[in-house]
Amino acid sequence: MSVSRARGTRGAGWAWPALVWIVAATLIAATVVLQGVIRPQLAADPLVGGGRLDAPRTAPTPAPVLPGLGTPTRTVDPATLAQTLEGLPREGLGDVAGLVVDATTGAQVYRVGAGVKTPASSMKVLSSVVALDVLGPDARLATRTYLTPTGQVILRGGGDPLLASAHQDAYPHAASLDDLAAVTVDALRARGVTSVALGYDATLFGTPAWNPHWPETFATSVAPITALTVDHARPTPGSWVRSPDPSRLAADAFASRLSAAGIAVTGVAAQATPSDAEQVGEVLSPPVGVVVEHTLAESDNDAAETLLWQVTVARGQSATPTTAAAQLVTELTRLGLWSDGMAVYDANGISAENEVSPDALVGAVRLAVQRPDLRRLLTGLPVAGVSGTLGERFGAADSLAGRGVVRAKTGTIRGVNTLTGYVVTADGQPLAFAFMTSGGAGQTSARAWLDRASSALASCGC
Repeated sequence: MSVSRARGTRGAGWAWPALVWIVAATLIAATVVLQGVIRPQLAADPLVGGGRLDAPRTAPTPAPVLPGLGTPTRTVDPATLAQTLEGLPREGLGDVAGLVVDATTGAQVYRVGAGVKTPASSMKVLSSVVALDVLGPDARLATRTYLTPTGQVILRGGGDPLLASAHQDAYPHAASLDDLAAVTVDALRARGVTSVALGYDATLFGTPAWNPHWPETFATSVAPITALTVDHARPTPGSWVRSPDPSRLAADAFASRLSAAGIAVTGVAAQATPSDAEQVGEVLSPPVGVVVEHTLAESDNDAAETLLWQVTVARGQSATPTTAAAQLVTELTRLGLWSDGMAVYDANGISAENEVSPDALVGAVRLAVQRPDLRRLLTGLPVAGVSGTLGERFGAADSLAGRGVVRAKTGTIRGVNTLTGYVVTADGQPLAFAFMTSGGAGQTSARAWLDRASSALASCGC
């Protein structure tokens, strides 16, 4: 048995090297075949290109499935569109002024009525485009704290309309007094400060804070405009009630946070920031572009007005209702959005004395189409049947075609209903539009026609 095992071992000594050589020869032969026979076939394959397996080329980019925004398959015929819109039911509608243009070329495709009309909250389209143009979409608004040489803390408002009391995790991630108090307390502790008097500074804006062109009945729809406000000046978040003194409300909320963190607050009073005060804390608003989106989607009256006051300050003026309205006229004129007969008294459209033309509203939308820095105007417009102030509309059978397609800013005050925005037709043509109604049987009839008319644009294959 031992001899037999010895012979088997000697046989393996020459068998394994032979097997290795056989395998190696087979691999070499296969490589030759691949290079000499298969490679020419791969070279002819458009998906492989030159036949190189070590660096294959990607497949060519497929042709676009949808036409580009600027290349509609068919453009709207003005006569056909006029027939469509004028054929819509108008029971109880009242007077109408409207304009529809190609959003890229500006060519008019429909007009009804003439002159100027009250825009209501469609006014926010004009003030928002001005805010984006002057302030820039990336600018942020700062709320700061300072420590004076005498040991007083100053809370200085920077005109942030979205400033919240509690920390905000949810979009748009508004700045908060919680966050500002945390960094301020850290700075005070590092300096050994345990007790302070709190001053609050809202001098970035002037007075009066309440626009005299606003009826008192809107006191729950907008707060007095100040540079320091929190939670939209609502003492109880979510409540309709607004504080008549938003700055003091914010200061008291901040004082309570300092106290809760162990910093004794000996008093709270209005106080301008001394020039020798040291900054100890800062929180920043979302970018102005995001604030504009919020303003348009939610029809935020406070934010719209505050942004215009920021524009007025940026232009070197003291911000008041009168100077802000005058600045808006100046900026709209500069942007080519002023028409004869127009008059503006605020940025949010609460004043029934505002009068603007459909041309100005449509022109603002077209500017946003043309200029990337104004694009937040478009992305902020509510989506029909989906978001913002259009979320509960476009549910009737004759307006379903507009759901998810029409993007527009609503406007509603007593006797006035408007809709301003844009839509891409069924044939791919982008249209900018403004429809303005007044009088008539009431809001229900007007809104039904506005939804109907804008949906007709969306479904237009005319």
